[in-house]
Amino acid sequence: MNPATTLGMDAVLPTDPDDEDLPRILCVDDEPNLLAGLERTLFGEFDVTTAPGGAQGLAIVEEEPPFAVIVSDMRMPGMDGAEFLARVRERSPNSTRILLTGQADTESAIAAINHGAIFRYLCKPCPSDVLIPTLHEAVERHRSAVIEQDMMETTLAGVVDSMTQVLSLIAPWASMRAATIQTCVKQAARTLDWPNAWIGNMAAALSHIGCVSVPSDIVQREMAGRPLDQEERDILDSHPETAFKLLQAIPRLDSVAQVVRYQHRPAPEDADPDVVLGAELLRAAGTLARELANQQPMSRAQEAVAKLDPPVRYAVSQALRTVKLHSGNSTRSARVSDLLPGWVVAEDIKTRQGGLVLGEGRELTVTAIMALRNLLATDAIEEPLLVACPQTAKQ
Repeated sequence: MNPATTLGMDAVLPTDPDDEDLPRILCVDDEPNLLAGLERTLFGEFDVTTAPGGAQGLAIVEEEPPFAVIVSDMRMPGMDGAEFLARVRERSPNSTRILLTGQADTESAIAAINHGAIFRYLCKPCPSDVLIPTLHEAVERHRSAVIEQDMMETTLAGVVDSMTQVLSLIAPWASMRAATIQTCVKQAARTLDWPNAWIGNMAAALSHIGCVSVPSDIVQREMAGRPLDQEERDILDSHPETAFKLLQAIPRLDSVAQVVRYQHRPAPEDADPDVVLGAELLRAAGTLARELANQQPMSRAQEAVAKLDPPVRYAVSQALRTVKLHSGNSTRSARVSDLLPGWVVAEDIKTRQGGLVLGEGRELTVTAIMALRNLLATDAIEEPLLVACPQTAKQ
């Protein structure tokens, strides 16, 4: 039987595809004839890749550049289409997902859509005059998602940078803690292979923005590892909720705001998976940073993360074990004005009174450098500082 007939399509092969790059489509189905029919029908309008099952489709998604659209049959052995596309969502969140179903699968398809994993479902046999316009619409949706993500990673990054600069001016001690947490989160997120790691990175940078409302003497004693009475502890512990109220008013930062809000406790079970993971990672990184600020060795700080109650998932705990806060680069003395992002503190930076500002092994960020400049301006620290400089850094 002609595979195009099987699909209910009048497929005609065009002579040649356009010279311009075509949108990349992945089609997954356990029926070879159906896949062949899709290739014939979509030839010339889309760059089509096929896979005979969910496991093979996931392997392709992980190994190849992102697809604009991923189309899957519902009924497949081993892994049905709804489960496959849900896993695709974790690995390639910007790819638009479409489910092909038979009439008997309609109820399951609707359930998949309601769970947010599917853009649209199409019933088989699907005529080409329905399938092709739907795919073009899906491609446009993908393009919009990519543009939106780019905006998040650029425009919103500027907003976050401005807010962290304000924090470094008002509460440089809190800014330093946030800088350490951000270094930990960035490295751990790479190990976790988290597609939406920008959420965790932004949340880490803004984790202590709520400290702008906390008296500076309380923040300083906390950052220096000194004891607080219960009233002072309650004031300090309110900073995540203060930060949440500030951040939730910023468009498209809702997930970041939620992660910051739950940095000291587990997020609700029904929260977005990115919020749940981000909150766990931030809570673990915060614990690691606090232990290091209290002069604990890295091994002891990692043990504290493993003993958190409630515990964080094993993958998060292990990811933080890969964090390196000190490099083997040659050290040098440097004035604060000479510091560059990416350099590493080679010797604890302390205040004139002996309070720890930034511990050995901490990577310097733009925010940390600005906070050091503010501390120097108030004569709270002394120069020069001992730092480790990567060989590629301009000195």
